Amino acid sequence: MSRSPLVLRALVAPLALLPAVRLSLLQRGRPLVTCRLDGRSPLPSAESIRALADAPVAGLHLHVVDMPAAGWATLQALHEAMLAVRGAGRIVVVELETAGNAAVLLASAASHAVLRPCVHLHLLGVGTVLPFGGPALARLGLKVDVVAAGPYKSLGEAFTRPYASPENREAMRAVVAGLQALLEGGIAVGRGLTREAVRAAMDAGPLSPEDAVARGLVDALAYPDEVEAWIEARLARTPRRVALERWWARRAARARVAAMVAGMPRVAVVHLEGNVVDGAGAPGRPSIAAEPVVEKLDALREDDGCRAVVLHVRSGGGSATASDLLWRAVDRLAASKTVVAVFGDVAASGGYYLAAPAHAILARPGTLTGSIGVVGGKLVWGGAAEKLGVHLELLLGTEAAGFLRSERPFTTQERERFRAQLQHGYRAFLDRVARGRKRPVEAIEPLAGGRVWTGEDARACGLVDAFGGVEDGIARAVALAGLPGARRVDVRVGPRGNVLQKLVRRLVAAWVPQAAGVPSLAEMPALAEALGLEGPWAVFARHPGVPLAVSPDAEALARA
Repeated sequence: MSRSPLVLRALVAPLALLPAVRLSLLQRGRPLVTCRLDGRSPLPSAESIRALADAPVAGLHLHVVDMPAAGWATLQALHEAMLAVRGAGRIVVVELETAGNAAVLLASAASHAVLRPCVHLHLLGVGTVLPFGGPALARLGLKVDVVAAGPYKSLGEAFTRPYASPENREAMRAVVAGLQALLEGGIAVGRGLTREAVRAAMDAGPLSPEDAVARGLVDALAYPDEVEAWIEARLARTPRRVALERWWARRAARARVAAMVAGMPRVAVVHLEGNVVDGAGAPGRPSIAAEPVVEKLDALREDDGCRAVVLHVRSGGGSATASDLLWRAVDRLAASKTVVAVFGDVAASGGYYLAAPAHAILARPGTLTGSIGVVGGKLVWGGAAEKLGVHLELLLGTEAAGFLRSERPFTTQERERFRAQLQHGYRAFLDRVARGRKRPVEAIEPLAGGRVWTGEDARACGLVDAFGGVEDGIARAVALAGLPGARRVDVRVGPRGNVLQKLVRRLVAAWVPQAAGVPSLAEMPALAEALGLEGPWAVFARHPGVPLAVSPDAEALARA
């Protein structure tokens, strides 16, 4: 009994500290949300940044040590989100230790942008290189036998031509010009400059730190301690800091619980990223594998609790067959539920194909999309073997038995048959898009042919309905479905299998004996990398004679 008062005092004592704790928190004020970019982790989501605009926070401090790989659409979304935070009266401080195109674009959205005193500004503009290794491959005795349905479907040109076709050059110049305009416009809006002034700065680059300040691209040159002193002076206090990732995780969890308690209907956001592949896909790599994705879409179609679906697509395409299977699943889903597609950095060729039945398609102006066309071919290494003294004698039961063989190119008759096969797939692609866009095929055909479009141009020509990201897609789906609100449920569908299976597959591939002196298919990518052709190389090596709805050019250009 004598210990009871002691126990009671021990329980009550912490309560007496609450007023002091509350006073301390009030004195420290709203937290400053921090984010460090060092190239080792991906960029934060635009949704997490935009949420700061109406949250009880002091602002955002973004420290850019090294920029992670990012696409133009992603950067554009982040830029818009940061402008929204700044417009809501929060401070947005961006501290640059690297200053290329992407970093300067983000910094332009800040209320205070600083550059290290020893860092030059490498705001140089948008550019790309189109490698053409046809003559080099010919000297090695290698050939890529390619057939394309669509004059702009330029995947094979890198292996067959010494320079770009007029159609390829026209399309790529338009894309580069479009992305350049978006970069100039974004920086001009953020910094309150004219586009001519931004272009002049790019033409004069790289800029010294002092010149960057003089031209109004950053506000000051500062070391870390000086940035901290500016923040404390601006807020009139030493702010409490919280990491963006941690802050967003807590906020998102609270929002999910609140929506669940309110009994809101579910809207599924299905994330589709990577190459479009047949079957179950390969474990260990991001892909849009037909079997598991179709299975998930069918399950959502039959789920009465799911009222709408948002497809978040980031893909340059892949297998035409898999793309058509996915199109069918989305088409069936759209017959019973509201479906909205939201494109990320790239949603081209098969990435556009699968989303065609959606009731609405959203993209960013910097998204690369379209590429409505089909291509196919095969890597032919028989000539290289002959050069090395390895004679290959084909024994065929029928003429057609050599159609897929990599030891020889297509015959004239085989090429015509393959062209007819690709044209059949191309007509089906056009038909699917026309049905989804509710326009005649004749209206879609001038926009197709394999041409890649920026989101800006795609909206102008009707391949995209509006600009926006995932949150905008959810809002559009809620409105189209006539829902009072929605509870977001994120769905990610990876390939079947596991990492162990991937390891075994690689080991088996390494043990397959190869003819002496003849490059194996596993070795071909290394040769392609030396020639600057590594991206599309494996497409023809792994899929000889198979129709493909793929656009590696769009994938490459989508990266800032």
